[in-house]
Amino acid sequence: MTMRSTNKLICALQRNSPNLFFSLVDYRNNLFTSNDPKKIMEFYNGFENRDELIEWMRERPKGASYIHEVEGDKDIVVVIPTADFNGKYAKECRENIFKGFHIIFVESGGRDDFYFNYAHNCNLGIKKAMEYNPKWIVLSNDDMYKIDDVDVLARQLKTIDEKNYNAVFTKPSKYHSVPFRIIKNNFFYNLFQLMKNNYAGRTRVELYKKFEIRFIFMKSKYTLIFSFPRKGYYFTQAGDFLILSYEFVKQADGNIFDETYINVTEDVDLSFRISLKNEKVAIIDYKIGDYIGSTFGPTFGGRWFKEAAGTSYFNFKWEKELQKLVFRKPQSEPFL
Repeated sequence: MTMRSTNKLICALQRNSPNLFFSLVDYRNNLFTSNDPKKIMEFYNGFENRDELIEWMRERPKGASYIHEVEGDKDIVVVIPTADFNGKYAKECRENIFKGFHIIFVESGGRDDFYFNYAHNCNLGIKKAMEYNPKWIVLSNDDMYKIDDVDVLARQLKTIDEKNYNAVFTKPSKYHSVPFRIIKNNFFYNLFQLMKNNYAGRTRVELYKKFEIRFIFMKSKYTLIFSFPRKGYYFTQAGDFLILSYEFVKQADGNIFDETYINVTEDVDLSFRISLKNEKVAIIDYKIGDYIGSTFGPTFGGRWFKEAAGTSYFNFKWEKELQKLVFRKPQSEPFL
């Protein structure tokens, strides 16, 4: 197994701003990346409205990234964001789960990196993968576990013409290739949150109102108690594992993920975009398991409170489409 690393990739703001950590950007980022829900709420209280929040998200630096490559078959290139290239999860990926494929690890989120951005790191890895002109690019988190051998994945992908299909989903797990539904944020949902009679429930209602979160999304089976059956927009959520064709990635110039999102909701955005544009999708008989929130540790502390920023931006970005789709004649649920 041959491994090599490229130089550290640093965003322009880091390079040119030695006093960055005394800035308002840094002060707010320290609150947002905290594990303390009350500090995260202090972050949100610093904005008057949704526009101010989104402006901060767009201006936030992307952090430092290190690219490590493991040599292998370049017809299928695997891109894996990781907090620790030498950690147990990344090691399991290269020595077991994806052994034999060319693997590009994008290391970030550790080493006191206060500005880690998952979407940015994935895009970096995808653009690196494109240099090899692969047929398929696999996007995977590192905290996965093996169910089927990698040979199964290779054989399944060989049965699909990469020029005719843009995305490939696998057999569903708890966190990828699962049916999602977007519904209207309504009285029943808010009542449910308030009935919890806890800090999280009350603040959820408060944040959704302040930052104009009118539409919510979750696994479709959980939405049935909040809306009339089948009402809403269904789509398949990629989650932490998705396969894309080279042609699809090329059309986007490698910018698959919207980097405004901060470590949450970027995968929902991509999945919704694939569904909205009716991209041709295939389903293969390959299974891979996933843990959740294992690889980045403290980065995902207070996860729900951090999700509000991404959900607010998702509502802003797709507002016109959501108004049309959620209230139209219900379509079939995308069972895999």
